[in-house]
Amino acid sequence: MRVFGQPAGRYLPTLDGWRAIAITMVVASHALTAQSEHGGGLVNLLTFRMGTLGVMLFFAISGYLICTRLLVEQESTGSISLPSFYIRRIFRILPAAWIYLAVVAGLGAAGIVTARWRDIAPAAFFYANYAPPQSWFTGHYWSLALEEHFYCLWPAILVVTGRRRAIGIAAVLIALSAALRLRFASSGDLPGYTHLRLDAFMFPCILAILLRRESFAKRFAAAMRPAGWVSLVAVFAMGVAAAVLFPVLREPQRIFQSAVLPVIIAATVHRPGDWVGRFLRLPALECLGRASYSVYLWQQLVFGFAPGNWPARAVSLPLLIGGLLVISEASRRSIEEPFIKAGKRLASRSRVTVGIS
Repeated sequence: MRVFGQPAGRYLPTLDGWRAIAITMVVASHALTAQSEHGGGLVNLLTFRMGTLGVMLFFAISGYLICTRLLVEQESTGSISLPSFYIRRIFRILPAAWIYLAVVAGLGAAGIVTARWRDIAPAAFFYANYAPPQSWFTGHYWSLALEEHFYCLWPAILVVTGRRRAIGIAAVLIALSAALRLRFASSGDLPGYTHLRLDAFMFPCILAILLRRESFAKRFAAAMRPAGWVSLVAVFAMGVAAAVLFPVLREPQRIFQSAVLPVIIAATVHRPGDWVGRFLRLPALECLGRASYSVYLWQQLVFGFAPGNWPARAVSLPLLIGGLLVISEASRRSIEEPFIKAGKRLASRSRVTVGIS
C-alpha cells in the first residue's frame, strides 16, 4: 500500500541528509569545545547546546524511521518479525560499537588514553546512560544506550498492542517522562536516563503511525509546503532560544522540541521535491549521513587528542577532521557494511512473523 506523499519502500528520502546535519552538529560541538584558562566559556556553552540538539535530532530520526519501517513491513507482508528486526539491529549496531571499545581498551591498557573497565563495561553493555563512564573516550555511549533501550521497547509494544493502542501507550510514556523530569527541572543538564527521555522517541513514533493514514498524510503534506515548514522551523528556533535565555522555560521547551523535531523531519520525507528536500538529498550530505554512525563512534577518540587551548586547537582541527573522515569511512566499509549484509542475510533466513492489527 502506498500512502500519499509517503515512500512505499524501506528507504525514506532526506533522512541521510538529516543524519548528516545531526552528526555535523555533534562533531562541531566536540571540535570547538576547549577546556582552557584562556576562555571559551560562551563558545563552549553554545557548542554544547548545538551538540545536544544534534543528539536530539538523531533520536527523532530513529523513532520516526524505525516505527515507519516496522509499519511498512506489516503493510507489505501482513506481519512484523521481531526476530528479524533484532537480528538486523544487532548486526547493525554492535560490531562497530564493540570494535571501537576494543580499540579504546587497548589504548587504555597501553597508557595512551584514560579508559578503565568501569568505563568500558557500561558502554559495551549499553547502560552508560545510567552509569556514566568517567572517560571522555566512552562518554558518548550514553546516547547509544538510550537508542538500544528504545529498540528493545518499541517494536515489542507495537507487535503486542497494535498500532492504535500503541499510540495510547506512547502518549502515556510521554506524560510519564515529563512528570519524572519535574524533579530535575531546577538543575542545568538533564540526565540521560531512558525513563526521562522517552518522549524524544515516542513523539516521532506517534507521528509515523498517523502518517500511514492516507487522509492524515494528505493534510500533513499540504500543511508542510515550504512556507509552512519554514514557519515551523522559525517557531522551533525561537523556542530553543527562549529556553536558553529563560531557564523556567527549559522543561516546556524539552517537550516542545521532542514534539516538533519529528514534524520538521517528516515534512521533508513527504515533500522530497521541495527545495529543502532537494538540499538534503545532495550527494555529499547523503554520503556523510550514511557514514554518520561511524563518525559518531570515532569522533570521540579523535577529539580526545585535540589540544585544550584555543590557538593550538584551531590549528589542529583541519588535520583532526580529515583524519576522522578517513577513519570513519574505513570503519563503514570494513566493519559496518559487511556486518549489515550478514545481518540481512541471517534475518531473511530466520524470519518468524508475528502479526499486528
